[in-house]
Amino acid sequence: MVTHRLSVLEVTPMSAVSKIQSLLEEAQQLAKDELGLENIFYNERFIELFIADKLGHEYGNNTQGGDAFDTNKSRPVEYKAINERSKSGKGTFQFHWLSENKIKGYAETEDMYFAIRDGVTLKKIYQVPTKDIIPFLKSKSTGSKSIHGHWGVNESKLINDLGAKLVYED
Repeated sequence: MVTHRLSVLEVTPMSAVSKIQSLLEEAQQLAKDELGLENIFYNERFIELFIADKLGHEYGNNTQGGDAFDTNKSRPVEYKAINERSKSGKGTFQFHWLSENKIKGYAETEDMYFAIRDGVTLKKIYQVPTKDIIPFLKSKSTGSKSIHGHWGVNESKLINDLGAKLVYED
């Protein structure tokens, strides 16, 4: 690797990696200072924040329970997202760790929202009443405190089998 020494008068342009790092650090600090969010990048919480903003929900700083709060219904809501930039260009909305306790937590929500995104850009958001999803979750649950249950659903099944309502489209 060849390196060049620059004179004190020359201004070195920031590398692309340095710019990305700087912008992410700035976003992290902004989330902390203005929104009270300690770790906006944990499990891609920034996507949940974007969904809440688009839907007018109140986003909280918790990692357990509902992802946000629908103040119109005074109920927590759950968000799931898939990224169009995955290897196949498609994907499924995933429900992991389906123990009795996890399903009880989901049951406290009135609605679940399913977002399709392209990188950081939200493309679509669908709404499905939680009561329509719970039977599928229970069928894949461990039926105990074990966290090994899992269920996934793709966009087509979300619409055709669960009657998802499109509530946002870019």
